[in-house]
Amino acid sequence: MTAIGCHHTDTYRHCLYVTGFAVAFAQHLGMREDDQRRLTRAALLHDVGKAFIPVAILNKPGALTEEETRIIRKHPRLGYEALAAQGGFPPEMLDVVLHHHEFLDGTGYPNGLQGDRISDIVRLTTIVDVYSALVEKRPHRLAFTHAKAFATMEQMTGKFDQHLLQVFRPVTLGAY
Repeated sequence: MTAIGCHHTDTYRHCLYVTGFAVAFAQHLGMREDDQRRLTRAALLHDVGKAFIPVAILNKPGALTEEETRIIRKHPRLGYEALAAQGGFPPEMLDVVLHHHEFLDGTGYPNGLQGDRISDIVRLTTIVDVYSALVEKRPHRLAFTHAKAFATMEQMTGKFDQHLLQVFRPVTLGAY
């Protein structure tokens, strides 16, 4: 987290937001304490690979070029490789870092995984990551309201585990 915070404050803040939503989601789901801790640690480091992405790309106010998109899409693998090389990180955390941009329909990255090839912890993290990204102000757009963010995700047909997404609804709209 120190590397992320020193490199890019907005990514650091995003990791904290994702972690907060992950904790709330885990509690809402009634997950066991040890599973909550695993999800929390994975959420906290999910974007560690962005510490290797140029700040100019992370802060770009307009649309990314194809080359910039190619570079930013390297962050899951870069984060995975950095943590794996350091050692001591549990497999589920490495799974989240590498696969948090995978979608159930196979359109995600870096591996184009689909369906049951995506673990439950990644499915949960992907939902809270996308939601958090939508409700945060970004260089290229204003923050969405919580209702608009959730509605946007509901319209992303085939991307998320629909059961988990609907269970996440009260967490997002404050009704749990």
